[in-house]
Amino acid sequence: MSDTTALNLLIDKARAIAGSDAALARALGVLPQRLANWRNGSASCAPEDQALIASVAGLDPAEFLVRAVVLKHQGTAKGDRLMKVLGKSSIAIGAVLGSVGASAHQIFSMVPTATTWTTAAEWLSAIYTMYIM
Repeated sequence: MSDTTALNLLIDKARAIAGSDAALARALGVLPQRLANWRNGSASCAPEDQALIASVAGLDPAEFLVRAVVLKHQGTAKGDRLMKVLGKSSIAIGAVLGSVGASAHQIFSMVPTATTWTTAAEWLSAIYTMYIM
């Protein structure tokens, strides 16, 4: 899943609650054109804006803030350090808990090990898909 596709899923979820893209833009404190630019990929959506969108969507903004920050630094030494510091399993557990309210046994049976994915982006995309969908 591309970053634009994932962001559009998040925006769609928030728009469903806000009522329209224009209402969502007002709730976020941005111009409707900025939201359109995020949708079509002509402008990047900052991590803090993704957290705000998640909040409107009724999702955990902290999870989306962490995901966006890690993706922003993907493929860099800082990105590697962030993945180590934040801990893949803690993000996965939080994402699954937030989306399904699962017991510990269910969580660990649903979340594959970190070695299943070859890159941080693949791992984060999978977690994002479980959380949004």
